Amino acid sequence: MKKRYYIITAITSYFLFLIATVPAKPFVERLNNDGMVLIQGISGTLWNGRARVIDIDNIAQLDNTKWSLSGWKILLGQIAIDIDTQYSGRGITAEIGSSFLGRLFVNNLIADITAENVAKLANIPIAQLSGLISLNIEHAQWKQGELPLATGIINWKDASVTVADSASLGNVVITLNESDEHLLTADIKNQGGDIKINGDAKLVPEADYAVNITLTPTASANNSIKQSLKLFSKKQNNGSYLINNKGSIDQLGLL
Repeated sequence: MKKRYYIITAITSYFLFLIATVPAKPFVERLNNDGMVLIQGISGTLWNGRARVIDIDNIAQLDNTKWSLSGWKILLGQIAIDIDTQYSGRGITAEIGSSFLGRLFVNNLIADITAENVAKLANIPIAQLSGLISLNIEHAQWKQGELPLATGIINWKDASVTVADSASLGNVVITLNESDEHLLTADIKNQGGDIKINGDAKLVPEADYAVNITLTPTASANNSIKQSLKLFSKKQNNGSYLINNKGSIDQLGLL
């Protein structure tokens, strides 16, 4: 039994030593040849290195990226990397990785992204977004064919949406949690603005997702804003507007 333990320890130590000393550049060149990701200005090793520019399929560019592999998590069956990078001049830090079974995860994600950039990345049509979106995600995980899970807070400051007219949403807070049934839920509220938001969104096995949000125009909302609400919500007798949708996540391209 002790002999087997020493053999496993020796093999693991050698494997970690290889990762710590192998230059990152040859592996990066293979990624560059695939065409989806272009990485430039590489230095360091697979264990601890940096890249000046990472261009992801001509959609997003990350600058001054530094990474560090968490060696002890390999012993737990995970590949985990601490990332420190910049997108559009704003910092992003997180631990990202995957289990040996293929479950992807993100821990302690801290990022500030303009709403305009989010709309660009998500390819949101028609509406124009503005404001600053702050992400503070404690944990998120997902695997092909399974519903994702996440806990954390998304804070959209000075939020506004423009369709036919520009509508201020004040500060929007989305709180992500895991329900008792181990499903992702999102509580959505705001303070200030032309429209009061109160509702939730959740993942449900029978329909994959369900959204129930009440939008109530405030005294500052003009007729053009109220007319815009009719494009995607149903007017209620009390003057509010209701979004009540269910559907498959497959339609959103998340699985």
